[in-house]
Amino acid sequence: MNKHKIIISLFVFLVILLLPNCAIKKRVEATPMPTHIEKPPELLWQDATRFLRNKNYTQAASTFEEIDKQHPYSKLAKQGQVMSAYTYYISSDYNNSLYAIDRFIALYPADKKTIPYMLYLKGLCYYEQINDVNLDQEPSRNARNAYEELIKKYPNSKYNKDVKKKMLLVDDQLAAQEMNIGRFYQKKNRHLAAIQRFHVVVKDYNTTAQTPEALYRLTESYLSLGILEEAKKTTSLLSYNYKKSNWYKLSYELIKKYGYKKNGKKS
Repeated sequence: MNKHKIIISLFVFLVILLLPNCAIKKRVEATPMPTHIEKPPELLWQDATRFLRNKNYTQAASTFEEIDKQHPYSKLAKQGQVMSAYTYYISSDYNNSLYAIDRFIALYPADKKTIPYMLYLKGLCYYEQINDVNLDQEPSRNARNAYEELIKKYPNSKYNKDVKKKMLLVDDQLAAQEMNIGRFYQKKNRHLAAIQRFHVVVKDYNTTAQTPEALYRLTESYLSLGILEEAKKTTSLLSYNYKKSNWYKLSYELIKKYGYKKNGKKS
């Protein structure tokens, strides 16, 4: 009997001993977590930059973060946070980069020297995730928000020239999605819904290549609803701004087809 109890006790002890080890093993296999020995900030910086040179980005980012964890009041702590955000970005780990960026901005909101770069980097994290116009455009909207904040708060930032170029593509993506939805509504004969979408393009994204088509589609939808005066207005806008475009020619032909002369009287 005693022997039986001893065997059971040993079995229970082994199970208890193995359970934590199994859990630790699963965590390590799922997400390898670098371990760090406490070191002076300068040595941690050297380690991190060496990992970065060797393209060991996970270890590099973790080591840069470790400077702030071990030495939060050191001169290198703030630089380490910036470098960890950058290292995550170049390794395409955008989620961790965005987390590091938002944390830095929350900790140092008055740092006018570094915040512009962090906002620029934040925009890049979203910009490089922009999808095909038929897919979700949340990254485009987030990139635009980050870039708008940068331009508004820091109008003289050295990053703004590049940001303005990138915003042209971002706006074109967003406008193209609005056009896709508007054309879909047109096919379903939901012209009021289509008009709302095309108006967004003309109002919010009027510097994009989508604007001439948006004006033409407005002409189409207005004519389909019998709102002839509005159709003539959109055609006039096309004539004034895009007279050489095919969209103006198509719009003009539609107006002619509906029986209106140049003086606006019905034929």
